[in-house]
Amino acid sequence: MADLQFLAGAHVPECAHHIDKHFAGYQTLQYMTAGTVDLRHGNDTFVLNGRWFWSAYPGPRVAFHAGGGTKIWNHRYIAFTGSLVGRWTADGIFPIAPQPAPKLADLDARFDALLEHSRSTGRLDQLRAVHLIEGILLDLARHRSARPAAEAWVARAMTRLTESEVDCPTLASELGISESTFRRRFAQSTGTSPVEFRILRRIGNARQLLSDTPDAIKTIARQLGYRDVFFFTRQFTQRVGVSPAVYRKTRQG
Repeated sequence: MADLQFLAGAHVPECAHHIDKHFAGYQTLQYMTAGTVDLRHGNDTFVLNGRWFWSAYPGPRVAFHAGGGTKIWNHRYIAFTGSLVGRWTADGIFPIAPQPAPKLADLDARFDALLEHSRSTGRLDQLRAVHLIEGILLDLARHRSARPAAEAWVARAMTRLTESEVDCPTLASELGISESTFRRRFAQSTGTSPVEFRILRRIGNARQLLSDTPDAIKTIARQLGYRDVFFFTRQFTQRVGVSPAVYRKTRQG
């Protein structure tokens, strides 16, 4: 159970929460089924109406509350942490940008079962909860990839962001679209902003290098394109919840 730990979760049918913060050391999957929510994720803003998923995680500031003149919405959420999140990031199934809920009849029941099993201390219930959340994330990823033109330019942009220091205006120009359109459509396709995508890819590679090599942390930072090891350490700690040195110790036994 060390790969994923569930911290909290609830179904709030008449939710009036007003969230505005940086998420430190943990992630959440948010699911609304009715109402209107105004959401700000870093510099991106969204108005969500009806059935939507989105995620929150260490990095960008996230704010959301009832919108459109309403006071409540029907809301479910689950909070978690653990090394499994790194694998999900590498596989491209987490985090997710705001995404309409797929038209699957059992989504509400599956999320409710996830909440129920996540509250149990029993080993089998915890395993079931992991299976349920991963299944939901996989379904969301499958529906994203099924969108028209699972857009070849997205794969090109991901490669460029991973391999170089290209900035968003330059990359948008290379792709022949406006910067605002590039940022919006990239987030819709990948679940995160271009800048955050690059950071998360680097952090994912850092996890692997810290686990699999004896290289010094400053050497790993340079390999990943960081000029300042202290900046690397801060970004890693913000998104993983522990420093690179502590992470390495936990992976070594």
